[in-house]
Formats: sequence, structure tokens, C-alpha cells
Amino acid sequence: MSEQSKTMTRNEARKCLGLKKRDRVADYLPRWLEAEERLAMLVVSTEDLEQRARYEADLVSLGEVLKTLKETPERQLPPFGMWVWAVVLLAIAVAGLVGYQKWVGIETLEKPVVSLVQQKEALSQAIENRRWDEAQGSIEELKAAGVNDALLAEAVEKILLGKKEEKGQQIGFLIGNAQAALEAGRLTKARDFCDQVEDLEPDHPKLAELRSLISEGLLQVRSLLIVKALRKAISKGDLDLADNNLVELVKINSEHVEIPVLRERIGTERERMKKDQEAVGEFLAKARKLDTGVYSGEALEFLKEAMRLDPNKEVRELYLKMSGYGRVIRVPKEFKTIAGAIEAAGKNDRILIAKGTYEESLIIPPGIELVGESRKSTILEFEGGKGSVITLNQSGTKVRLASLTLRHKGLANDEERFPVVAISSGVLELEDSTISGASGHGLAVIDGGSAQLAQCDISKSGWDGVAVKGENSRATLENVSLRENLHHGVDFWEGGSGEITSCQFLKNGRSGMVVLAPDTKFSISSCRSEGNREVGLFFSRIPELFIEKCEVSGNLLGGIVIQDESRQITLVGNTVTKNGEAGVVLEKGGELAAYENNVVKENTGKQLWKDAVFPALTSEEDPPPPAPPFPKDGE
Repeated sequence: MSEQSKTMTRNEARKCLGLKKRDRVADYLPRWLEAEERLAMLVVSTEDLEQRARYEADLVSLGEVLKTLKETPERQLPPFGMWVWAVVLLAIAVAGLVGYQKWVGIETLEKPVVSLVQQKEALSQAIENRRWDEAQGSIEELKAAGVNDALLAEAVEKILLGKKEEKGQQIGFLIGNAQAALEAGRLTKARDFCDQVEDLEPDHPKLAELRSLISEGLLQVRSLLIVKALRKAISKGDLDLADNNLVELVKINSEHVEIPVLRERIGTERERMKKDQEAVGEFLAKARKLDTGVYSGEALEFLKEAMRLDPNKEVRELYLKMSGYGRVIRVPKEFKTIAGAIEAAGKNDRILIAKGTYEESLIIPPGIELVGESRKSTILEFEGGKGSVITLNQSGTKVRLASLTLRHKGLANDEERFPVVAISSGVLELEDSTISGASGHGLAVIDGGSAQLAQCDISKSGWDGVAVKGENSRATLENVSLRENLHHGVDFWEGGSGEITSCQFLKNGRSGMVVLAPDTKFSISSCRSEGNREVGLFFSRIPELFIEKCEVSGNLLGGIVIQDESRQITLVGNTVTKNGEAGVVLEKGGELAAYENNVVKENTGKQLWKDAVFPALTSEEDPPPPAPPFPKDGE
């Protein structure tokens, strides 16, 4: 029932039963009690579940209405005859007011006396309508008037019989409800009905039988729940919990038929688990013996068996560790193509590529290693007009390439050209490798990708050797030679940034290195830039720049050029010699934070040119580096 039904008023309850203002509840209560009993029987006997639910809802609602009417007192209304006498008394009271003014000393008026005949008639009507309190009141008034005849004795007997009959009906109704609830399995409700019967008649002969059946039913339900919990504990291998449940079952129902069966199951399960633990120990010992830090299918099979028997923490941790070891896949011994090996490979797997030339365009997922026999003998190439040799376009862990030559075949002279290596997402580690003959850039990093190059040689690219474009795009170069590329050796632009250490920029068609507006501090150290057709190192709009121990010489248009209000510029221990036009040029507005131990000499024109003013270049004079095209997935 809802909260509204819990606070139902007597008037709301009367309205639910359709009682009018002058109707008395006591006159109609027996009929509604009979209706309640019939509804309870319908709940038990109806097979249709939907219809039974409606009967149950009606039974609950009716029970709440009747409960409200029983628990709230009824205001007694006088019978119709009493209303007539009230009018007469009012008239006498008015007349008495006039008499009071004439008779001094009379302070009260005498109340007219109702005739005995009318009182007896009211008593008969009250008994007939089963208004017991009203009938009892009439008897008391008649006794006070001196009446003590057979009529009163008969009236008293009728009241006693009527009350007894009503009590019997109520008890019968509650007994019927208790039986119906018991048959429907509603044991708690049946117990509530029994409690109500006990309040009315503690020694009712049906109570003991009903309470016994309810107790038996509750015991069966509780036993069933314990048995279910016990079986679940056994199936999960929690035998301590199963033992506790068995003790509880014996305690409440020692004769339960499942007790010996369940006790035997627990014992059998303990024996099985003991044997499994011994087998798990053996499997773990064998797997550990095979753990050499590399992939072992045999060890993983032992651990899979151990996991099947007992997936405890120790087994899971060792399985997780050893399953993370990469396999070694050999090309062409196991797979004829590198693409086939990549398709079969998983995270942390290493693909070893024998010497030879492989014409393939590869999209490499994260976590894979490609290692060649040597950079001179293991060659990966692809048509320059069709796509890149290597593409990374998935975020995740690093991809490592080592000991390879990566190159384009043929020459593409289109406005958009593919790089040999294209990185638009993820991280590439490239070691001990050569990139040559690119139609576009040798290696291009865009859209937040990242590259880490070490001990590499990048030469003869159609555009830049390395191009890094866009915010969050980054490249670090260590011991990398960038030579004879048609444009710049390395080019950072539109927010691309990085760090350069121990690299060489030699004989490139334009500048050795160009850095335009990186999004973070930029540093270059221990590098050599020589023989480039424009400047050795060119920087523009740098938030913070650090140049240390670099050798810049023989560049046609200048050594180190820093322009467009770059900030926090530090030059320490650099050698800038024999460059055309000027040695070190700092455009006016730039902030030189430190200039120490630099050797700047033998440069044409000025050696150190501070506060330089450059004329604005047109787009035709200094076009921006072209954006590298990238193949779509599957190309």
C-alpha cells in the first residue's frame, strides 16, 4: 500500500465503501467482511496469474479500508425520532425563557421526559441495526427510568449474541485469510492473520495447527536457502563457507535429507582441490624453468593449465608476465612477406627480416618491432608515386625499426609527394637505418605524431630530410646525418618541436636546419652544419632557444640566423666560420640571454650582427615547406 493509504481517514474509508452520511458502518460491516473473505478464497483458487494479481490488489485495498473503519471511532447520530424530540425541546426552551421572566427563583428549566414507549422503540431499532453501543445506552436509560421487565433481559441477550456472532464472523474471516495465505506460500502474511485471531480468541482451536504449518513452511524455506548457498559455495571452491553453511543447516534442520549428500560433496571437493594444488605447483615450476625473458609457447601452455585448475594470484601474475614477452617471427622463413608477418604479429612481437629487397608499403600497428639483418642488406622499397614505405597512423605504444634501408623507387615530381616514412599518430623509434631517394620528405611527422631517430642516415630526399609539422608533433635526432636533400636537412614548422644532438647537416639544397615557431623550448647541441646552399641553422619566433657546441661553416648565405623576436637565446661554445654574408645574425627585437665562448670568424661580411633588420620576403622568395601526403588505410 502507498503512504496515502497508510494515512487514510475515516471519511475517505466510508467514501471507498459508498456509505452515505447517515449510514452506519456497523450496519454494513458484516457484508464487507464476507466480501473480504470471498476475495481471499478467489486469490487462492484462481489459476489465471493476471486475474489473481487483481484479486490480491483488491483484497489489500479492502483490508486497509476495513482496518481504518475498525480503528477509528464512529460519531453516534441520534435516530430520526430523536430529531423530533430535539425540535420539541427547543420549543419548550423558548417558552421557558418567557416563564423565567415571570417566575423569580427558578434558575433552570425542567427537561421534558421522552416516553418509555419511544425509548423501547429506539432500543429495538438499535438492536435490529446492530448498533450495540446505542442499544446499550438505551438499556441504561430504561433501567434508570425504573424499567426492568423481560424486554430488557431479551435486549441484553440479543446484544451479547450479536456481538458474539460478529466476533465469530471476524475470526472466521481471519482464519480463512490465514489458510489462503498459507496455501499461496505467503507465510509472513499467514502469521499476521494468526496474530490477529490470537488477539480476539487466544485459545482458538485452529491457531495451533496453523502456526505449526507456518513454522514448518518457514523452516523449509530457510533450509532451501541455506542449501542453495551451500551448493554455490562448493561450485566456487569456497569450502570454508560451505562448511559454515552446513553447520547452520544441521543446527536448524538436522533431519534434512541433503545433509549427508552435501557433506560428501564437500569432502570430495577438498580431495580434488588438494590434487589440483599439487598439479599447479608442478606447472608453475616448469614454467619458471622456461622463463628466460623471451616468448615461450610451452611455458604458456603450462600456465594455462595452472590457470584452469586454480587461477590464483601467483599463477595470474606469472602468466601476465610471460604472455607479455614478444615472439620472434622470421621473414621470409615463416612468412614470405613482411605484411603477412605484421598481420600475424601481436604486441611486443619482433619480426626479423633476412637480407634481401622487399617491395612493400606497410602500415604498422603499435607494439611491433621490425629488425633487418643489416641496414646495407635488408632493403624495403616502394614506388614513390604510389605511397610511403612505412606508415604509422595508430596511437599506442612505440613501433621500433632497426637495421633497415627504406627507399622510394622511381621519381615522382607531383605537387604532393609521399614521404618514405609517414607518422600521423603514435611513436616511431628508428635506429641504425638509412632513408634515401624519397619523392617528398624522407621522414614526415604531423598531427601530433612523434619520432625518435638514432644512428640514421637520411639523404637525397625530394623535399626535406625530416619534416615536423603541427602542434604536439615532435622529433628527437641523435647521431643522424642529413645530407644532399633537395630542400632543408631538418624542418620544424607550425608548432613542431624537438631536440637535436650530435647530428650532421651536409650539402642540403637549402638550409641545414630550419625551425619556425615551435610550441616549446628548442635545443641543439654538438651538431655540424656545413656546405648548405642557404644558412647553416635558421630560427624564427622561438620562445626559448639553446645552441651549444655546434660547428657551422661553409654555408652559402650565413651561419646561424635568428629572427622574428625570438626569446631567451643562449649560444655557448659554438664555432661559426667561413660562412657567406655573415656569421651569427640576431634580428632586432630578439632577446640574447647568454653568449659565451663562441668562436665566430672568417665569415664574409659581419661576424656577429646584432639588431639586424631584414626586408620582408614575398611568398615567392621563401615558400613554406609543402605538407606531406599520407596514404589512406589500405593503400
